[in-house]
Amino acid sequence: MGGQVTGDTGRIPVASGDQVTITVTSDATDEIHLHGYDLSAPVGPDAPGTLTFQASIPGVFEVELEELGTLLFTLQVG
Repeated sequence: MGGQVTGDTGRIPVASGDQVTITVTSDATDEIHLHGYDLSAPVGPDAPGTLTFQASIPGVFEVELEELGTLLFTLQVG
């Protein structure tokens, strides 16, 4: 909100093989991008962005608002 990230902004661990759903709300129109998995979804003031995927690639990956270049959190799969 207002250019500031809120919520859990640290490293979020998930087990390899888990089904993961990431939902992001934003007061700015942008795109959520999950690096490493190369997944993205639009997000905006009237439409939360959601990514759902199988956590099959181990490692640590950034989740960001692509256009603003804002890091939301990192996802640790392992």
